[in-house]
Amino acid sequence: MADEAEKTEEPTSKKIEDSKAEGNVPKSAEVPGAAILFFSSIYLLFFAGSMFNDIEKLMFYIYSFIGSELNGHTFYEITINIITTMLIGMLPLFFLVLFLGVIFNLMQFGFIFTPLQIKLDKINPVSGFKNIFSAKKAIEALKLTAKLILIFIVMLVILAIVWDSILAMMNKDVRAALDSMITLTLYFLLTILLIIIIFAIIDFFFTRHYYFKQLKMSKQEIKDEHKQMEGDPLVKGRIRQIQMKMSKQRMMADVPDADVVITNPTQYAVALKYDKDKSEAPIIVAKGINYLALKIKDIALESKIPIVEDPALARALYDQVEVEQEIPETFYKAIAEIFTFVYNLNNK
Repeated sequence: MADEAEKTEEPTSKKIEDSKAEGNVPKSAEVPGAAILFFSSIYLLFFAGSMFNDIEKLMFYIYSFIGSELNGHTFYEITINIITTMLIGMLPLFFLVLFLGVIFNLMQFGFIFTPLQIKLDKINPVSGFKNIFSAKKAIEALKLTAKLILIFIVMLVILAIVWDSILAMMNKDVRAALDSMITLTLYFLLTILLIIIIFAIIDFFFTRHYYFKQLKMSKQEIKDEHKQMEGDPLVKGRIRQIQMKMSKQRMMADVPDADVVITNPTQYAVALKYDKDKSEAPIIVAKGINYLALKIKDIALESKIPIVEDPALARALYDQVEVEQEIPETFYKAIAEIFTFVYNLNNK
C-alpha cells in the first residue's frame, strides 16, 4: 500500500492533457524574456538606424534651447516633440516585443483556451500567504536573486573597464559622444543578454522537470485512470451480458423463418434459411449448444420447421460459420442434399 501511495510513475498522456485543460502548463517566464531581449537587440543593431537618427535630431533640437528662456508654449512644444519622436521610433519595437511574447509562449505549451473561473480561494489571505512562501515561489525568488546579483557584478566589472571611456565622452562633440554612448550601451546589452539567455536555458529545463515531477502518479492512480478510460470490468461484463441476451432474443425471433434445423440430437442446433433473391447460399439465422440448442429445436417444432439430424455437419457449421453469414463452398454438397430432402418433404 505504501508503494502505491508514492508518486513514482511518469504521468500518462491523459494526465498531461487534463493538466493543460486546467491551464497548468510548463511555462518558463525566462524564455520569452530572453527571446525578446535577443531579437530586440538584433533589431536595434541592424534595423534601427532611422530611430537613432530621429533621436539624434531630437537631442540637437533640445540643445538648441540651451540658454533660452522657456515659456509654457515652448515647454509644451518640446514635450510634444519628445513624446511623438519616441512613440514613432519605438512603435516597431513595441509590436516586435508583443509578437515575440506571444510566439515564444505558444512554442512552450501551444494554444490553450480555458474558461474564466472565479475561485474564492485565490483571494483567501491564508492560502495567498501560503502561496507566497511555497517551495516553488522560494525557488523563483532564489533564481531571480542569483540573476540580479550576477548581472550587478558583471556590470560593475564592465563599468570599471570602460570608466575611462565614459569620462572621455565628456570632451567629445555631440555626435561622437552619442556614438560612444551607443557602443557602450551595446556592450552592456550583450553582456546582460548572455546572462539572461543562460538563465533562460536553465529555467526552461528546470521548469519542465519540476512540472512533470508534480504530475507524477502513483500506481493506484494509473490503475484508476485506466479503469475510468476503459470502463469498470464489472460494468463492461454486465453490458456484454445484456448485449448477448439481446442478440439471442433477435436470433430466436428469426428461427420461425428458417427452412431447416440441423442438429446433433441434443448438443448442437443450427438453423438455415435460403432466399435466392437475397443471397447466393443458405444463411445461418440461429445456432446454439445445449440449452440454446433445445430452445431452437422447440421453436422449430412449434413452427413446423424440418429438423435433420447430422451430428458432424451441425458441429462443423456451429464452429466455422457465424450467425447471418453464408455457408462456405465446402458445405455446399452436404447442405444441397439436406435442402433437397426438405423440398421433397414439403412437396416443393
